[in-house]
Amino acid sequence: MVGPSVVQAGGNAVINDPQGSYNAASAAVQLSLTQCAAKFTAPGGATGPWTATVTSRTATSVAFTVPAGPVGGTNGTVKPYYACVYEGSVAGTSNLQGAATVYVGTVPMLSSNAGLSGGGAQITVTANQNQPLFAGLTSVAAVFSTSSCNATLGVNNAAGLTVTAVKQLSSTQVSITVPPGVVSANGPAQTMYNLCLYDGSSANGALLSFNSYMVNNVGLTPAAGSYLTSNGVTASAPTAFLSGVTTPAVLLVGMGGGCPGMYSTAPIGSVSPMPLPPAAVRRLTTSRAAVTLPPLPINQGQPTPYSVCFYAGTSTTSQLLGTASYLAGIVANPTGIQPAAGPAAGGNTITVTGTDFPTDPSRITATLGGAALTNIQPISDKAFTATAPQHAAGAGQTLVVSTSAGTKALPGAYAFLNPITISPNTAPSTAPTVDVDVQGTGFMGINFGTSGTAGRVFLVNGVYNGSDAGGGSRANGPVAECGNVLPISDQELVCTLQLNRRLNTTGTGYFDSTTYTNTLTTDVSSVAGSRTITSAAGKFSMNDVGQPIVQTSNTDIPAGSILTAVRSPYKADISAPAIATSTSAFTATIGNNVAVHQFTGSLTTTTGSTTVTTSSGAFTRADIGRVFSSTTATGIPNGTTVLAVAPGGASATLSTPATASTITNLTNVVATDGSTTISTSNVASTDVAGIIGANSIGIPAGTTITSVNAGTSAVLSAPSAGGGVTGTLPVNHPVSGSLYAASPVPDGSYNLVVVSNGAPDAADNDPTYTQTDVTSSSAFTVAAF
Repeated sequence: MVGPSVVQAGGNAVINDPQGSYNAASAAVQLSLTQCAAKFTAPGGATGPWTATVTSRTATSVAFTVPAGPVGGTNGTVKPYYACVYEGSVAGTSNLQGAATVYVGTVPMLSSNAGLSGGGAQITVTANQNQPLFAGLTSVAAVFSTSSCNATLGVNNAAGLTVTAVKQLSSTQVSITVPPGVVSANGPAQTMYNLCLYDGSSANGALLSFNSYMVNNVGLTPAAGSYLTSNGVTASAPTAFLSGVTTPAVLLVGMGGGCPGMYSTAPIGSVSPMPLPPAAVRRLTTSRAAVTLPPLPINQGQPTPYSVCFYAGTSTTSQLLGTASYLAGIVANPTGIQPAAGPAAGGNTITVTGTDFPTDPSRITATLGGAALTNIQPISDKAFTATAPQHAAGAGQTLVVSTSAGTKALPGAYAFLNPITISPNTAPSTAPTVDVDVQGTGFMGINFGTSGTAGRVFLVNGVYNGSDAGGGSRANGPVAECGNVLPISDQELVCTLQLNRRLNTTGTGYFDSTTYTNTLTTDVSSVAGSRTITSAAGKFSMNDVGQPIVQTSNTDIPAGSILTAVRSPYKADISAPAIATSTSAFTATIGNNVAVHQFTGSLTTTTGSTTVTTSSGAFTRADIGRVFSSTTATGIPNGTTVLAVAPGGASATLSTPATASTITNLTNVVATDGSTTISTSNVASTDVAGIIGANSIGIPAGTTITSVNAGTSAVLSAPSAGGGVTGTLPVNHPVSGSLYAASPVPDGSYNLVVVSNGAPDAADNDPTYTQTDVTSSSAFTVAAF
């Protein structure tokens, strides 16, 4: 056999034949394109044979330098020649003693020329820059063979050893994944394969070149690490490769060079094996050892392969027990993720920043919260993009980046959120109902309802916190609820949001402005001409918004002032500028069951109608959102709000239909022309002061009943013009009512949140509790437009 099998003109080679009997004194070598002649032949010019320069001779080996005549193929592809060994160099006389095949061409370099049995390793094959071995090829194929390479790709190669999906990186470089059929056949010792490279564009593509690849049953964990630091690795094998060995020795051979068959630190070409100190190698079992690898030099700043060679000891007679491969490189260092949060469903693109990232995507993997990133695309050695995985919602997730040089973690790098998207995302507080479409995940697993542990949809100022803060109030509870929840699918629901009334602090009902009182005792100060007042003790509350504020002992604040906004517990705005600057803090009461607009006997309602009319004290636009209370008769339920006011203020639209009518009908009424008396058995004492409506018996609309003889007759404020006609007479009994300060959701930006359990302290008591996160897509703005 010839070693190396592939040489370039001027390169050195050795013919070894353990059974040979060469002439150690005068053996000569000729290279020929045809089979060796029986006798030494005189050199033949351009077509050979060519006589090589012999550098050493033994009975079983001859070392020689390849002469200038033999050349390789196009772009450095190999070309076979016969290497003929003769007993001497006398033409026609010296007899042939042996022969072997030598290939002349470019010698491809392997990023690792050794690997663990069973394949899976990634190898980069690099040719000489001056001989672009893969130029012009549409495909490259590889075959791992324990014998010599076939001249063509052919059909006789074992399927498990053939790689057709070779990734061509450039005209001088390809990447190969070692197939699983590449196994060690020699127990713990190495098995040599030829890695044969072919033109893969056809089934019979020509041989391009080849190099040796060593396979063994020893593997390292980890198989790579930082070149800057010492690294501990474990060496393991399925066989007892350390059986009988108490103090194993290790040599490191750089650039992926082969291990000496016997322990030796003598140079192998330009590489000198590096012995490890005895303390760096510890035998754990007959099949496992621990090794401390020192900081290792790398070649031109690139990951550099090393062979880790195990021996029975450090004597020159100690045999090689096994070989493993190790890659010294630069460990990538992640420093951040942009954006730092995303949906639990994953699928969004993130950018990982840091240093020393490989620019080949096949050489980098990463996980986020233990789930793998996909579609990794390097931007530079300082950043790569990837697709975030699906993951359970949670903050503080760790990013782990792994390369052939090692692994680095970045704790707390990312948050997986449970987001929702809402539409519409804005409405005025005057809107009684707003139907909202919510897009998210996991809706079908929530039992939505209106109380208890049912799921709810809340509108919250900030982040919802249902913890019980005392008295049933929540640490940060909802200001409104999106009720009547209808799940459409696991990813969509529809609910109805009411903004014209805000919830109370317990979230169990509406805030009742008719019973609300906030007294600030000797605490309020004003500045003349300013709408801002202050509370020295910070007693203003968001519940104060829209409420009347009344002074106790002075007139610094105009009568009828309303608190229009609460900026903070210490500052609030009023509806009119202060009259004077206070000389000392004064007492004021906010709310205190003070009606802001009263209607005395002037409201007319109709059962089932949301329209209410008034005969005096016209409605104003300021009444929109205000709450009715203390009506003197049924018809307008307490808590009903004003939604709209008609031009001129004669009528308003209510949030709740009237439950009774103020108009009744007197039947069988007899009116006499010119008389102020009517006769009817239906008249009652309660009809006194009733107002006659439009009728067909000649009584003017607007006429008032001034007195009643119950069951018989009534006296009117104006005479009839009906001439004795009998008919029906509508009578209106207007009611009184009082409007109190409005309690809508204040204008501002809020967050819609879906919670799986709406009870207080659910996050602490329910192990399955979930709530959606605050994101830009869950924001809801309450504003006039």
